Amino acid sequence: MKIISPREFVDVILMRQYEDGTMLSAATNVEHPLCPPQANFVRGYNYPCGCFCIPLPGEPDRTQLLSFFQTDLGGYLPQTVVDSFFPSSIAGFYSNLTKAVKALKA
Repeated sequence: MKIISPREFVDVILMRQYEDGTMLSAATNVEHPLCPPQANFVRGYNYPCGCFCIPLPGEPDRTQLLSFFQTDLGGYLPQTVVDSFFPSSIAGFYSNLTKAVKALKA
């Protein structure tokens, strides 16, 4: 029924791994002339955000996670829609993050 328009975000992302094994992924919204807003999408906005994956000493298969996100989905969405959509979106993000960290450690 297309009652919720698809979203797009344009971010610059920095990824870094430190000597102690800590991994950082940091991002923020950018505007770029090669990425103009598209007619079929609502442009969302990510404030400075990111996460640290910090190794736990003596536990090589475990990681402490510190993350911070603040997103403006753009357009008009009733809060009830945001509240029902966002938890599954964040869960998907953490699932993908787990896979990415495992791939980087391999």
